[in-house]
Amino acid sequence: MQNSSIGVLLLAGVVAGTTAAIRRPVATVGGTPAPELSNTSWLNTDRPLRLAELHGRVVLLNFWVFTCGNCTRTVPSLVAYDHRYRERGLTIIGIHTPEFPPYAGEHDKGNLARALRRQGITYPNAQDNDRRTWDAYGIRYWPSFVLIDKRGAIRYTGYGEFHLDDGDFREWDRRIEQLLAE
Repeated sequence: MQNSSIGVLLLAGVVAGTTAAIRRPVATVGGTPAPELSNTSWLNTDRPLRLAELHGRVVLLNFWVFTCGNCTRTVPSLVAYDHRYRERGLTIIGIHTPEFPPYAGEHDKGNLARALRRQGITYPNAQDNDRRTWDAYGIRYWPSFVLIDKRGAIRYTGYGEFHLDDGDFREWDRRIEQLLAE
């Protein structure tokens, strides 16, 4: 009985360690060019943003949906990054990609605008109702993150919930600082 309990604990530890490792930001050596944003519907900006216009800035894409608990619990961290680094050269862009069919309300621009106000999000958000940007980046999970350097190359990717000042928050913070310093 004791051996099987130890085996279960070991297996649980391996699974937890593997899952944590997968969530952590992954470095892309040398970076690959980030696919251009083609979204036409935007909030918190007066026009659609294009990565080509943001060369010289570090860009953090946040793939999220306002009905996702993991996504909304991560928002305070993103708002903190925006306040801390916007003036230093970081642009955060929310890529709002609905999970459910249109009748669920996630595709509605008014619902998204209310969610942005409720969460205190002032950085730009693109509506990705057709999942074109989601697919271009090969995203599979909410929330997901793509950190793009000043030259427009993807340098780090990751997914999963994180919170102010936890280990994952500090890891993303180090990556942002690194790219801003380059």
